[in-house]
Amino acid sequence: MTWWTLGLFWFWLLGVLFLRRYRVWLLYYLLGSVGAAYWIILIARNVLGLEPLLAHSVAQAVHVVAGLAGIETRIFRNAPGILLVLVVAQPVGWTVLQIGVESSGLLGIGVLISLLGFYPGWSSLRRVGSIFVGVLASWAANVVRLFVIVVLLHLYGKEALVLAHTFVGKLVFFVLTIAIYWYLITRPSAHRPLPAQA
Repeated sequence: MTWWTLGLFWFWLLGVLFLRRYRVWLLYYLLGSVGAAYWIILIARNVLGLEPLLAHSVAQAVHVVAGLAGIETRIFRNAPGILLVLVVAQPVGWTVLQIGVESSGLLGIGVLISLLGFYPGWSSLRRVGSIFVGVLASWAANVVRLFVIVVLLHLYGKEALVLAHTFVGKLVFFVLTIAIYWYLITRPSAHRPLPAQA
């Protein structure tokens, strides 16, 4: 990390602590969750090197599920210039799917962790439990998204790549992500009893 990155981190942290101290909860939640998502993704990619591990786990899971569905796939771990590749067999050849930062699920997981981690009014135990469930559900949603893309490519060929990846896959992931957020954040707060009125 560079000096300006560290300076930005300290500026963000002081802002979060200031807003928490003076109980400005909406701004605290916004600044905290947006900044935390940025820092989680930055550290996970550049310091911890988690992106290749996530990409590999997603590709392996899709490979196994595709095999169970009778769709032939191959994984190449050391393709030059490509993080990880999942290849879908077709009568006309192979289609290469690059598993990068978006497909690895790192972006979605980082955002989910930050939204749950800064959600006001929850105990630490509830935060940790919700984050654990959310990370697993987000990872599984990403596997489902990529599996849908693989199935569409298998059924309709390479011509379906743009439709499968850009529209259908993202729509599936969006719907699953909204369901995860609803289950973890909206549903519990919607079922709280209203305070008694005098």
